[in-house]
Amino acid sequence: MAVTGFALPQIQRGLAIPEREVGALFALLRIGTLLALALAVSADRRGRRLLLVVSVAGCALANVATGFARGGWDFAAMQLVARCFLGGQVLLAGVVVSEELSAARRGRGLGILSAVGGMGGALALLAFVFVDWLPSGWRALFVVGGFGLCCVPWLWRSLTETRRFRAHRQEARDAPDAPAWQPLRDIVFRHGWRLVALIGVVAPIALVLEPASTFVSKHLQDDLGYAPAAVGMLMGACGIATPLGNMLSGTVSDRLGRKPVTIVASLVLAVAVALFYGDTGPVARTVGLGLLFFAIGALMVLHTALATELFPTGLRSTAAGLREAVATVGAAAGLAILSLLYGMTGSHAASMTWMLLVTPISPAVLLFLPETASRDLDEIALDRTAMG
Repeated sequence: MAVTGFALPQIQRGLAIPEREVGALFALLRIGTLLALALAVSADRRGRRLLLVVSVAGCALANVATGFARGGWDFAAMQLVARCFLGGQVLLAGVVVSEELSAARRGRGLGILSAVGGMGGALALLAFVFVDWLPSGWRALFVVGGFGLCCVPWLWRSLTETRRFRAHRQEARDAPDAPAWQPLRDIVFRHGWRLVALIGVVAPIALVLEPASTFVSKHLQDDLGYAPAAVGMLMGACGIATPLGNMLSGTVSDRLGRKPVTIVASLVLAVAVALFYGDTGPVARTVGLGLLFFAIGALMVLHTALATELFPTGLRSTAAGLREAVATVGAAAGLAILSLLYGMTGSHAASMTWMLLVTPISPAVLLFLPETASRDLDEIALDRTAMG
């Protein structure tokens, strides 16, 4: 994903993509994340192991194929497939960690998983430095993205099904065959209130977080006059806060609870946006950018934990897929709302501060959810307090 952003100018020139088509092509890529929901639903029926290995192989093959794209729409189609399987990898890995680790270590495990995943962006930046010297230029970067194929045989031999899903499948063995979409139906009709609450927690944050992170570089360069090199140095220095947010939020929420830590992280996001996009000085702006990256890392872990902990084993992957779908739709809505507000304010920075009006929604909804930290997953599924 990071390579596509870094190498956009090279990709555009190499495939002769007109400026008027760039927005449409990249909008198409976002659909891939929504399609990952199908993999999540299948994982609640066929198992985490099979679908996780399939996701690794599918993402790798689609990346290799991208290196041979002949035009813009070829590139978009292959990356759509890659992002579908990439989304499957991310959400299913989170489900496996949640189901395999003890209740006292789930948050820390999810934090480590997110931090390691975030290293991909740093590796992509390092590889991009050599893009002009690589054979075939940007295409070589996507072929490198096919390295996951080398891991598939090892994963197939070494990765076992989670104990919780094996137990669930044993219990459901005598049940009649259900349609493929049964997990979606069950999560809506049996756990509808928790699903609504999850939407209420995730959507407002995604609505603010996506435009806030997307327009960082543009705000620094166009509004504040920063040179590209200065932008890179500032973002590189502040970006260290993202893995810190991953690790700290997971570990602290294991001890203090998911709800209070998620509420604090949501408020930190609001403060970060106000400091960075508000009419502040360079010190406050730098602090705001660091807090923004910290909040991104923290909320990524905390929202993943909520989605995988609130629902029973037979619906856990589906819930994780729905959380990702809600975040994707919320992100797209946030960008659209930002454009509408720009028509009234004439400034993206001013529009961002107006969007902060939705941030109290997420902490308010969290108050009605049961606490999930340091509790057995089966116990949480049976909890009928609050929005149980």
